[in-house]
Amino acid sequence: MYRSTFLMCGILCCIYQTIDKNKIFEINKWTTLKEQTAKRGPDILSTCQITTDHWSGEFVASVLWMQGSCPTLQPCVDEEGNILLWNGDIFTGILASNDDCDTLTLSTKLKSQNNVYQTLSHIEGPYSFIYFQKKTNTLYFGRDSIGRHSLLINIHVEDESPFLTLCSIAHKNIENIIELPAIGIFSMDLNASTFNLSCSPWHDTDDHFYSVIKNLNLPINIRINQSILPITIENSSSQLMNQESLNFIDIVNSMDYKGKEMLEHLLKDVRVDKKVSQLWRLLNSSVHYRVNKKPRFCQSCVKLVINPNPISNDECNCDHSKIGILFSGGLDSTILAAITSTIIPEDESIDLINVAFELTANKNRSSSSAFDVPDRKTGYQALEELKEIFPQRKWNFIEVNITREELQEYCSKHICHLIYPLRTILDESLGCALWFASRGSGVSSSTNQLYQSPCRVLLLGMGADELFGGYTRHRTILRRSGWDALTKELNQELLRIPERNLGRDDRIISDHGRQARFPFLDDNLVKYVRSLKSWERCCPIDKMPSGIGDKLLLRLLAYKIGLKETATFPKRAFQFGSRIANSKENAKDLSQWLK
Repeated sequence: MYRSTFLMCGILCCIYQTIDKNKIFEINKWTTLKEQTAKRGPDILSTCQITTDHWSGEFVASVLWMQGSCPTLQPCVDEEGNILLWNGDIFTGILASNDDCDTLTLSTKLKSQNNVYQTLSHIEGPYSFIYFQKKTNTLYFGRDSIGRHSLLINIHVEDESPFLTLCSIAHKNIENIIELPAIGIFSMDLNASTFNLSCSPWHDTDDHFYSVIKNLNLPINIRINQSILPITIENSSSQLMNQESLNFIDIVNSMDYKGKEMLEHLLKDVRVDKKVSQLWRLLNSSVHYRVNKKPRFCQSCVKLVINPNPISNDECNCDHSKIGILFSGGLDSTILAAITSTIIPEDESIDLINVAFELTANKNRSSSSAFDVPDRKTGYQALEELKEIFPQRKWNFIEVNITREELQEYCSKHICHLIYPLRTILDESLGCALWFASRGSGVSSSTNQLYQSPCRVLLLGMGADELFGGYTRHRTILRRSGWDALTKELNQELLRIPERNLGRDDRIISDHGRQARFPFLDDNLVKYVRSLKSWERCCPIDKMPSGIGDKLLLRLLAYKIGLKETATFPKRAFQFGSRIANSKENAKDLSQWLK
């Protein structure tokens, strides 16, 4: 028998200062928030309350069971009255456990240690959390330093009924909710009769940190405490070109090879191969934890195990797909598919979900040509390469075809609330594309029949472009200003990852009862890439065209593991490859559906 280990949850909390809580719940639309929270964790929904001298609180959590013989109830209340709402995964590190539930492990550790910040600093994995410490009457809340899970905040001080609301997901009819930035751990002293909010930054504060705080536009001041972690990104001055790196650039410039031959030649260099091998070990480990830490049941079969009259784990023989991959056929997603195939049992199918949006709303166009988008073409090309490398694997290539009418209907009525409080055209494009893809409803290419993916874990390639220099601007910066300027830009990319709206993606995908996992954003992998020089990650010089120089280290890895065609596929933005976005629109403009 397994023991419950990993959960994905919707978390919701309201701290208020009035005996008329119905008024508070009406203002922050509590019923709506509770309904939205329930969708994130369809297996269990539970609540609890607290009362202090000055404040009262309501805590709600919904649970999506992610491993073991039974789900673990949240909110998690220990014998001392401490309350933990936890939406996260502890994949590695000293707090990781193969036997106990994440929630229970963390709850026990928080109770035994006086320093909440120190405990949280040891977590390796994505999370958002809310924790009420009974003995100090302090409310702690925040997101991991990469910002991989969603947490929204609303502070209301406009009348005699002040309140603070924290939630995984909201609704666009609820005003003044913002995304809590992943800049540190926040705390609120419930012994005080007025709002008393503090932030302990993850890293040393700088101008960017204070700019983020200022742009929150919260109606109260935030006290800044001592930082929790030391800064780990090297200064650009320490990455100035040395003789070894100059030799590498000279070697590249002197090569007469092109395309795949260039990658093959570089892999013969012992120093290059060593770095590629280390990347392989770390990415393989990252994928390993993310595909194995789950129930051995799909969405359909898990209901047989946890319903009111459950069957035992041994009686339920689930042979359906448990892992899905958002699959454009590009470099990042194909690498994830290949590594996943080396890890999970050979007789278990993998869902490759490929989304395409109707090119026009012209009804006279044939159904095949209407969805003949770039990502569909590269998807099939990459699929053939995967079949050659893994001939025994069953790949479920799912064509998700979305008409313009369906896109407009779902975005205006439903998806807009998941994207909220974000409002730009870019948020609309990416949010809608992710929602339809993660729904996993389409046509199986192997059977030409309708297929609904039953996977509970969805792997995505977010973070690869930031880590390995995949954007066009990287080539432009190098050409105009040199390696030192590119180094500074890549360092900034790493710092900006928490602002890349991973919280939005978490809200979108969780709406289907699936958990989004981002292998490229594994803590240990990010740490390793931070230690590399910029020219060891990418080499966007004129000698290295698009499809070679950008994300060079990752392309070398793809070639090394057998993806020789995919290794040279050029970078293409998801919103353009799926044809959901119009390149003529300004991505920063407000979306008409999200206003």
